[in-house]
Amino acid sequence: MNKFWIGVSATCFILGIIIRLVLLYSFPAPLPFPLDIVDAFMVASGGLTAVMAVHQFIKSKYADTAEMLPLFSTIIWTVIVSSYVILRYAPTYQTSLSILVTGTFVGMGWWIQAITTAANTRRTHTLNIIMASRTSSEYQEQTRNSGKIYRASAVCAELAEWRFSPNKDEFKYTEVPDAIDKAISGTIYVLNYFEFLAQGIKYRDLDDCLLRECFSAILAGIERRGFHLIIEAQKGSPTAFEGLIRLTKEWNGESCVEKYRSNPDNSAIGVRYPIGNELQDILNAKKPLDAADVPTIPTLVTNEGVLATSG
Repeated sequence: MNKFWIGVSATCFILGIIIRLVLLYSFPAPLPFPLDIVDAFMVASGGLTAVMAVHQFIKSKYADTAEMLPLFSTIIWTVIVSSYVILRYAPTYQTSLSILVTGTFVGMGWWIQAITTAANTRRTHTLNIIMASRTSSEYQEQTRNSGKIYRASAVCAELAEWRFSPNKDEFKYTEVPDAIDKAISGTIYVLNYFEFLAQGIKYRDLDDCLLRECFSAILAGIERRGFHLIIEAQKGSPTAFEGLIRLTKEWNGESCVEKYRSNPDNSAIGVRYPIGNELQDILNAKKPLDAADVPTIPTLVTNEGVLATSG
């Protein structure tokens, strides 16, 4: 879009040059309007073309300057127009003009240097975090615990609810196997890790581009794996994992949690685990057997009236 407006302003500048030449050399006197108007139009459009071209170049080369660059571009354009007015109509203020121009460009250079220094520091910090995750024994252990069971599946809704509300009556007989418990805890650990990265990006402490290149594909799978865990966490705290959801949308175009929040049972997150009889066995592992369910030992009565146990 910026290139379009560069083209428009450049066209206006060229058109102003043509109009001025025609009025100056081909139009009979008196002129329909002063040449000052044409000159002002040329300065405004030419200055705008130059400013937007520099804006485009700096933005592409130093992406971190994008936030404040429009403000500085406006200031530079104002200085250009003011310089034309002062040099043409108030030359006594040339000294003040030189101070203004010098101060503006010095400030602009200092600002760009500060932005690029902060960006380099941010990238170094981000790289250190990425490398630390590769060498952290805790992170690697939790990742392995999660991946052993949920590499290609998602935590089922029942165990996600149990994880965040273990004291509910429906879970009083629940006993989750150690491997599944560790896998759920590992998944939550990884979710929290990416939430930390998302908040770091939000507050400009971490570099978004570098993390996107390293983790964008992984993040989509992590969100699907912990879909029901995120839903349950947000029931207690609506802001839980909001950064992770935002980051998933920015990096992958959509968030499963946001897309299927109102209809989680039909969400396209893959196979839930555990399910069926295995899940029921876990939920009812501590449930006492009813009398009708207690197995009995059949007995036989002999001709002599002695009870014999059949074995």
